[in-house]
Amino acid sequence: MALRNRVPLTAFMLFLALSLYAGMASAHHGWSGNTAGDIEVTGVVETGVKLSGAHGTLQLRDDEGNLWDITLAPGPRTHRAGLREDIIPVGATVTVYGERNDDPDVFEAKVRRVVWGDKVFDVYPPE
Repeated sequence: MALRNRVPLTAFMLFLALSLYAGMASAHHGWSGNTAGDIEVTGVVETGVKLSGAHGTLQLRDDEGNLWDITLAPGPRTHRAGLREDIIPVGATVTVYGERNDDPDVFEAKVRRVVWGDKVFDVYPPE
């Protein structure tokens, strides 16, 4: 009898764990958390483009000294847009266009476009 009572509890716990994992795994997709409106940030590249992980990333320091975490498209898509890890050097000035994090104290944006000099990288091309 004790084993029968444990089976539904074990099944429930497994279902709960899988549900939580599925929610976390899908949380990085989309623009969730970055819906505070369009933003344009110009700054100096602090850490170059990284294409590992779910999305490409880079960091910029703006004129006010704020360090921005920039989220790009997934690595393959960013790469197809011509933005590779070795293209923009640390110390270069770039401008990014995208959507700011909802929290004004968090300097983070998910971007559609990166401009460096005369090069334009549309990591999420306009429709």
